[in-house]
Amino acid sequence: MKKLLCMISHAPYRDAHTLELLDVALVGAVFDCEVSVLFRDEGVWALLKDQDATSLGQRTVSKVLEALETYDVNAVYVCAASLASRGLDQDDLALSVKTIDHAAQALLIAEQEAVLGAQT
Repeated sequence: MKKLLCMISHAPYRDAHTLELLDVALVGAVFDCEVSVLFRDEGVWALLKDQDATSLGQRTVSKVLEALETYDVNAVYVCAASLASRGLDQDDLALSVKTIDHAAQALLIAEQEAVLGAQT
C-alpha cells in the first residue's frame, strides 16, 4: 500500500490549493493508499469550526473535512507550533486531529512514498 501525505499550508480560501489537496487525499484513499493529512502554517485556518464559504462562491472546507473519516483517512495531523503562533487550540477546530511537533513532522514526512503540497 502506497503511503501518501497531503500537506496543507495555504490559507483555506486564498486559492483552490486546500480543497484540491483534500480531494487528492480522498481519491488516494479510494485507490487504497494509506493517506495522511498534515495542516501547518496558514493551513491550520482550514480546521476552524463554523466555516461557511458560500458568500465567496466556494466549497466550504469543513464540509470536505467531514468526508475524511468516511474515506478512512484517519491520520490527520496539525503542527503544534502553527496552532500556538495563531492563538488556536484543539477546541477551536472542527475536526479531531493529532497535534505534532516539528520532529514528529519530519518523521512523518520521511515515512511517506509521496508528499504533495509541501509549498508554503
